[in-house]
Amino acid sequence: MSERATIPALQNSLRAIITENLEKVLSFDPFKHLEGVQTKEDFARTLESDPAFSPFFLATPKYIAARIGGNLVTNLHRKLGDLYQALFLRLLEEQLQLPKSSLAFTLEIEIDGRKRRRSTDGMIPHAALQSADRERLTALLDLAKVGTAFEVRSCYQIGDSKRIQADRDIALALKALEIEPIMLIFCTTSLKSPVAHTGEFWRLYEGHATFEFVKRLTDFDLGAFLRQEQALIQPIMQRIFDSM
Repeated sequence: MSERATIPALQNSLRAIITENLEKVLSFDPFKHLEGVQTKEDFARTLESDPAFSPFFLATPKYIAARIGGNLVTNLHRKLGDLYQALFLRLLEEQLQLPKSSLAFTLEIEIDGRKRRRSTDGMIPHAALQSADRERLTALLDLAKVGTAFEVRSCYQIGDSKRIQADRDIALALKALEIEPIMLIFCTTSLKSPVAHTGEFWRLYEGHATFEFVKRLTDFDLGAFLRQEQALIQPIMQRIFDSM
């Protein structure tokens, strides 16, 4: 078990996670599946020659920006999900001094009649907690159970019934193993119906409540850290928006 990182070292580690994930958005190619298209100008010419689209004047800057932006935003949301998961795992590892090997938990559930292996986005084996952390977290976690498992979402924006069913089945499987399932959703703009359904099986936190939970759990204010890192985040985001 490693020693707890100093705050400057931890902050540098979190900055690296932010930069790495946002830079991956910049490397996204919105024209990947369009043969011979590498620029907005190429795409405009393709639209002008397309017999289905050309009569509807789609080769316009606004349409092209919306089309490219839609693909880019989908990729951005996916990477924000990866980003928040990575930040959370790093905080668990450093602030609770948990080895990486204990942070992942894989279980087998049945999906569409087939057994499939699924991993949680984070795991705290309660036996691995140090005595000071156990005392501090007594009012936050059910330490009578074997552990606490987490699903981490930047936002729950998929209303797919199979995804909802899988989340339900994972929660039930965890409970059967005496592991408490907690879902952390960092945004406040999720789809309401799947979140309400998920909340029937997971202990659920959203938005500011999620940031407050993470603060109490890890003794680190992630929300305040992200706000203070605007000088790091804003230029990268501007490059992303400029690419639309």
